[in-house]
Amino acid sequence: MSAQAGEPGRGPSDGLGGGSGSGSTFSRIIAGELPAKWVSNEPGSRVVCFYNRLKWARVMMLVVPRDYMTQEELWLDDVLKDALRLAVATGEKHCPEGFRVLSNFGRGAHQSQSHAHIHVVSGVADNIADAKPIGEWQSGESLGESLKVQRHKVESAPHADLYRDDLSSTQFEFLTGEGAPRAAAAAIKHAKSFSRAGYRLKANYSMEAAEQRGGPPGLFLLGGGQLSLYV
Repeated sequence: MSAQAGEPGRGPSDGLGGGSGSGSTFSRIIAGELPAKWVSNEPGSRVVCFYNRLKWARVMMLVVPRDYMTQEELWLDDVLKDALRLAVATGEKHCPEGFRVLSNFGRGAHQSQSHAHIHVVSGVADNIADAKPIGEWQSGESLGESLKVQRHKVESAPHADLYRDDLSSTQFEFLTGEGAPRAAAAAIKHAKSFSRAGYRLKANYSMEAAEQRGGPPGLFLLGGGQLSLYV
């Protein structure tokens, strides 16, 4: 049974597979107890990257914090900046066709490992690339300085919000700077109020427009557990 957001004493990652702490699958990979095809494992770095065993896309990589933490803890911690910078660097190097970064929160959103991780998947995601805005951009004190959000219609998603930061002009600036962490904090707070089936944070990174590195800035919050929202 998947954990439900809002239940006392339980988070969206509780009860997931892969173990926890030093006994988690990813912790054992980092410790050298399990094999992996490494992309980045620099001494002293707080985050590492290795290939996903799934073959749903040409390239599927996982950016993982070296220390065990839950998905929510990662996206609300300062280590997120290191994780997203590594995700962008490895994505730019290995995915000339563009890529997407995403994290699933809770079994209902197909999160299978409790140890926090960010997926880097080659190719931009059509579902959010084709998202249609609904209504106007909203801002306010509850979002935090410079943030704004707009509801969107995304295929298969019962709920979709796009978060942007007015201080970021490109996706590179947004994901590698302060914009994405601020957006993630606001999105997670909102997700807890409506999504009991799990949710995702997802962003495209296009390599087509060199003058606008990564494309327009933004992070999608997607409610619901449809597998099509995964990739």
